Parts: sequence; structure tokens; C-alpha cells
Amino acid sequence: MARMDVTILDKELRAGKIHPVYTIVGEEYHLVRTAVDILKEKICGSERNEFSTILLDAASSDASRILPSLQTPSLLAGKILVQVKNLHKLDKELIEELVSYLNDPCDSSVLLLIAEKLDGRTKFAQVLEKRGAIIECKPLFDNKLPNWLNIEFKRHGRQISQQAASFLADMVGNDLSQLSSAIEKIVLYVGDKKLVDVRDIEQSITETHQRTVFMMTDAVGERSISRAMAHLHNIIDNGGAPLLLLNILTKHFRILSKAKEISGRMNNRADIARYIGVNPFFAQKYISQAANFSRAELRRAFRILHRCDREIKSSRLPDERLLERALISIMGDRDRRAVLKN
Repeated sequence: MARMDVTILDKELRAGKIHPVYTIVGEEYHLVRTAVDILKEKICGSERNEFSTILLDAASSDASRILPSLQTPSLLAGKILVQVKNLHKLDKELIEELVSYLNDPCDSSVLLLIAEKLDGRTKFAQVLEKRGAIIECKPLFDNKLPNWLNIEFKRHGRQISQQAASFLADMVGNDLSQLSSAIEKIVLYVGDKKLVDVRDIEQSITETHQRTVFMMTDAVGERSISRAMAHLHNIIDNGGAPLLLLNILTKHFRILSKAKEISGRMNNRADIARYIGVNPFFAQKYISQAANFSRAELRRAFRILHRCDREIKSSRLPDERLLERALISIMGDRDRRAVLKN
């Protein structure tokens, strides 16, 4: 069985395909949580109870209970899920016993192993991949975020349109913790409404920190110094992390640089969006913003942001002043005295 991510896992489980063993590997907490939750739901059923899942720790005396738990027939409907964390703590003898077990696994139970890392060269890892599925929980690329959002909204009893999922991902970014927080706010906002659309997202998180960051990057792309400074001060005053802002700005300029590359060469919005790596809903916006900068100015923007990063880490000047100076250098200094915060 090939390795997969949580979106493929979700599709397989919805199609009714269940393996005797799953191994979740990775340090991305929110993806691990998503994988565990959908496995519990699909394997144990919506009516699962305290007997449906057995939680064990390979780093403790629990390890001796793994095989007996797997071999105990379920007394209820559905399968038993035997969940084991700290896979790397399993001793060689127990690993050999599990390899033997997986040659003829019990039909009424599923083994779920959780590890931060797994050496694919070992015999055990190869058996786990051959007999079951390995779920990789590593940071998602931006184009994978809408699929993860779709899974998470389903777990909350809601559906989200593809356009809304892409809009939310572009607005908040790829920090799954921030996205999880946004999902909770949106679910509370929509109440009993089952389908979440773009308008719901706009109205429910308009005043959030993520929305302000989104508005700041747009102001920079539009070379509106006064608006960019107003949003910057708002973000900093509300506890925004300067280095995170720099990362977001750098990502924004990467997109603008790609948009500049294909300006006048592509006309189809879907093709443009695919090339620059954004939702088609935002493609024209990035093309328009890229037109505000020459290629030389875009290259210079990266140098300015890089220098600002070094200064924030080493200078005694306030981070806010360093960010102000960087943005003014990127956009121009015509309104410098008018917009600097006193």
C-alpha cells in the first residue's frame, strides 16, 4: 500500500476500505488529530463508546497489552481500534510479534500506530506499508489546504464550498492552528446553517487578526502606504509577531514575482492561478498588484525583507519601526512623515 495523506485516507474510508493497520507519521499536530478522529469515526462508527477504542502507550507497561487487545473479539457492533502512541519505544521482541500478527490479522480489530518519525528502511516499516497504510502528517502545501478544510468542516457537521475553502485558506494562510481557530469561529457564526460560503467567512472573521494581515498585504501590493501602516500598527498593537508578518510579506512578494513573470503571456484565469499558486478567485488581484512594481523593484523588495529579518533578530530598535522602514522602502517614501506612528 502506498503512503498517503489525510485527504486520501478520508476518501478511502468513505469508500469503505479499511486496512488492518494504520501508521500515522509526522509532527503536524492538527493533521495527526484529523487522521485519528476520522479513523475513529469510520472504524468504530458514530455510536462508538468507551469499549470501541483502546488507548495504549508503547513507552509504558501498556506495550504488553497490544497483542491481547488486538486478538480479543469485539462484543459490540463495529471494530475495535487499538491506538498505540510512541511507536519508537516498541522493543524488538514485540515488533517481531506484531510482524507475525499482521500476516494473519484479526478481522474485528484495527491497529493504529502513532510516531513522529519512521525509518522506511526497516523490515517493520516495510511490513506496515505492505499490510496497511502509512499516513504522512507533514506540513501541507497551500493547494492541499482546501481539502483539509473540507474534512474539518465535515467533522463539525458542516459543508464548505470549494470557493469558500480556497478563500479561507488564502485569507488565513497555512498555519493549521490559526485555521482551526477560524473554523470554530465560523461554525459558531453560521449556527444551524449547513453550507458555509464566502460571505459567511467574510462576515465571521472580518475583524480577526488574520483578516487584518490579509488587508495589510493587499495594501502593500497596491502601494498604499497609509493603509499598509494603519493595518501594520493594528496587527502589532494586537500582539502580531513581527517575524511571522515578514514571512507572510515574503510569500506575498513571491506570488507577485510569479504573476509578473506571466503578465501578458497567460489570459486564462485558471491557468494563471495554477502557475502562481493561488485560488482563481484571487488571480486577477495578484496580476493587478504585480503591475504596480517593476521586476527590479520586486527583486529589491526581497532584499529589503531579508535585511529587515536580520535587523529584527539583532537590532535594538523597536520591531515596529523596522517593519515601517521596510514597507516604506518597498512602496516609496512620499508619505513617510505623514504615516509613521508617533
